[in-house]
Amino acid sequence: MCIGIIRTMNKKMWYRILYVVIGLTIVSIGLAFVRYAVLGVDPFITLVTGITRQIGLSFGTTHLLVFLVMLIAVVIFDRGKIGFGTVYAMVVVGYSSDAVLWLIQMIPVFEQFSIQTRVASFVLGLAVLYFGVAIYIETNMGVSPYDAIGLIFVERIKRPHWFRWARICTDALCVIGGALLQSDIGIGTVLTVLIAGPLIAFFRKMLARTKLFEIIQDGGNNGKA
Repeated sequence: MCIGIIRTMNKKMWYRILYVVIGLTIVSIGLAFVRYAVLGVDPFITLVTGITRQIGLSFGTTHLLVFLVMLIAVVIFDRGKIGFGTVYAMVVVGYSSDAVLWLIQMIPVFEQFSIQTRVASFVLGLAVLYFGVAIYIETNMGVSPYDAIGLIFVERIKRPHWFRWARICTDALCVIGGALLQSDIGIGTVLTVLIAGPLIAFFRKMLARTKLFEIIQDGGNNGKA
């Protein structure tokens, strides 16, 4: 019986790891399309882009450094939010996004850089980005330091369903920081401030009802939005 329980736990763990990798790969792809559109990126990326311009490092390296700073706060307030997903998000997403963006720019249709292509890229990228975020959050395998901030806040005030509002607030602060650092802020940035939280909440609820995620559920969720 004990062996059966261990095997079940191991199966869940491998599925969770797989979902983290899939989710964050999707995040990297979505982020690359949003960056390509140059209509204003995700608020957190707006902040990272601004810092990148000020310190002169690559986007991937700056992305990692900012995450490391935020990780200190997560360690202090809730180490339970740190896991495989945290490390993977910190180390892989920024560089993967750089690589995918490079590949996108080599595709003939994207070389035209027309407004129609940019708008389509932004809309697609945004949906893909936040779908990927929802996937890896639902695994309960740790989240990125930035995603953890909103989750920790709503859990501390015992209002887990307020995640969407907490996300709007943290996104707004990132946009303000990005503006002060002379980052690119466009209509897309403003839109993401308003829809990121609700969109992630929608995708999380949708995923939680699927059979694919039933096999990794253990009775607890990371602060349902």
